[in-house]
Amino acid sequence: MWRKRRREELLAAGVPDFLIDDERRWTYVPLHGDDELESGWTPAWITKPQAVDLLRMLKRQYDKRVGLDLFTALEKRIND
Repeated sequence: MWRKRRREELLAAGVPDFLIDDERRWTYVPLHGDDELESGWTPAWITKPQAVDLLRMLKRQYDKRVGLDLFTALEKRIND
């Protein structure tokens, strides 16, 4: 439900609708940091300001980041 309530914010942060609207794919992306197997989406597709916004949203949503590679991928995008 979180991603549906935050849909507009996620879209503004560069997350494609096909990731937001698909539970299975959304579950995969935070774990692996990308959707390379299906769409090819990675944090490299978004701007640095979008990466900052997305990381901020994820930090509010997820209590622990252990095992969630998207945090690391976004930090890398911000610092590239």
